[in-house]
Amino acid sequence: MLIFIIIVGLIGSFIAYRMWNKEHADASDEKGIPVTAEVLFKAFEANEQQANASYVGKVVEVKGAVSEISKDSLMKVTLTFPDAMMGGVIITVDKRHEDATAGLKAGDVATFKGFCSGYLMDVIIKDGVLVKPE
Repeated sequence: MLIFIIIVGLIGSFIAYRMWNKEHADASDEKGIPVTAEVLFKAFEANEQQANASYVGKVVEVKGAVSEISKDSLMKVTLTFPDAMMGGVIITVDKRHEDATAGLKAGDVATFKGFCSGYLMDVIIKDGVLVKPE
């Protein structure tokens, strides 16, 4: 019985280790839903349930003006639009693609592709990849 418990524990530990260290999907390999930061934000603001059905869990290719770039433990880029007062789109940049954002600065217009994870005062995009600066 003790041997069985040890074997099950080892198998469980191995599976947990593999799941924890599993490589994330790369948005650059996916086709994204093209949308502007303004349209995406206003879709969530107007009807969050409908926007969740349309965007959450899917790859979006969002274009907007860069208003802020923060490089703390996660590199985050905030995209806004001309009449943005209380929100925008926050993109957490995929660590594998951070170098592509090196020349990006506030005021630039850029397109990012990433996985939409929902709305919390801002629309959140995870594992973002810079598609093109303009």
